[in-house]
Amino acid sequence: MKREDLKKLLGEGATDELVDKIMAEHGKDVEKHKTDLATITTERDGLKTQLSEASKQIEGFKGMDIEGVKKSADEWKAKAEQAEQTAQAELAKLKFDHALDGALAGAKSKNNKAVRALLDTELLKLNDADGSIVGLKDQLDKIKTENDYLFESDTPAPKIVAGGNSKTILTDPILAAARRAAGLPEPKE
Repeated sequence: MKREDLKKLLGEGATDELVDKIMAEHGKDVEKHKTDLATITTERDGLKTQLSEASKQIEGFKGMDIEGVKKSADEWKAKAEQAEQTAQAELAKLKFDHALDGALAGAKSKNNKAVRALLDTELLKLNDADGSIVGLKDQLDKIKTENDYLFESDTPAPKIVAGGNSKTILTDPILAAARRAAGLPEPKE
């Protein structure tokens, strides 16, 4: 719908503000429908692809003997089991890496990558019950003693205090009394 068409439909009482509000609401509806259409189109294309692949697979099965199908099924089952084992191993590694990063952050590591290079990760195990890493504390203690610069210090930084109301030596009371006794003038500050 065009703005001019909307103004004609509303008549002479239509203000630009009213037309803007109506056009904005209409635009929201149009964008929602575009999104819905794109989603449905993507789903349809995916289903077409799956149907095409299934048809090819069925055509391939027509020429196979039953023993070939059983063998193929066994091969696919083995591949699926291998893929599941690989996925479990990757998930375990991801959990371990996440727990290790959290533990290093808790140990106030300045550079996790540098500390990881010094760790013997073969000796570390993830405790699934509480998410801690078994054997990490001993290794971190050793690394902290040998490479303390890799960790933030627990001692607070020294506090630098600006000068206070200190007096100069020229206004020292003993010196001032000696100057008066000698008849010397008072120093200018």
